[in-house]
Amino acid sequence: MKTNNNGFTLLEILMAISIFAIVIGLAYSSYNASFRIIGGATSQSEIYSQAQTAMERIREDLESFYPGETSLFTGTSDTINGHRADSLEFTSTASVKFHPWQVNSGHSIISYQVEEDSETKTLSIYRSQQAVTTGEDDEEKTEKTSALLLSDTLLEVAFDYQDGEGTEKETWADSDEDKEAGDEDGDAAELLPKLIRLTLRFANGNDDELGILFQTAIVLPAAKTD
Repeated sequence: MKTNNNGFTLLEILMAISIFAIVIGLAYSSYNASFRIIGGATSQSEIYSQAQTAMERIREDLESFYPGETSLFTGTSDTINGHRADSLEFTSTASVKFHPWQVNSGHSIISYQVEEDSETKTLSIYRSQQAVTTGEDDEEKTEKTSALLLSDTLLEVAFDYQDGEGTEKETWADSDEDKEAGDEDGDAAELLPKLIRLTLRFANGNDDELGILFQTAIVLPAAKTD
């Protein structure tokens, strides 16, 4: 009497399971690599968008520099975690309206400050403005708005200033004495830098100290040119 054995042997089952596991592993690796590429591209796209927004905002503020009697332009250099974390304060007519009922004043004092994120240890740059208004007694008063986060996940924020002789400096300050001397000589615009070089270095998430670098140069229209 013959028996009909249509089942699989144990060896055949083990071989099928092994082949299936290999195919699944290859497919997972392929999908995982694709998702990493997509995630990296999305992250870089966000960084480029942040850099563009920050640079356009800073450029617009600087190109609208207010050169009146109460003008101000002060750049200070600092370091956080071994990287530059500069700040800048100046008068400008480029005021941002945070509420529709706000009325733009003649000019504002705009400040860019850098702070460290305690969790990520990266840098964030904030923009704040103080609207300058004139009271009934003709005395100027300022009204400060809350700081606005302009960009984060930064490794470096640097402002460099070029004077009329082409010398670059990491700091810039105009004192009241300099202003008075400039007014007497008719060269008040000489107190301003001819060129401002802005550097933003973003962290790219790969523990790379170089990060992603963005640079731009801004010319102050109020500065005297030859």
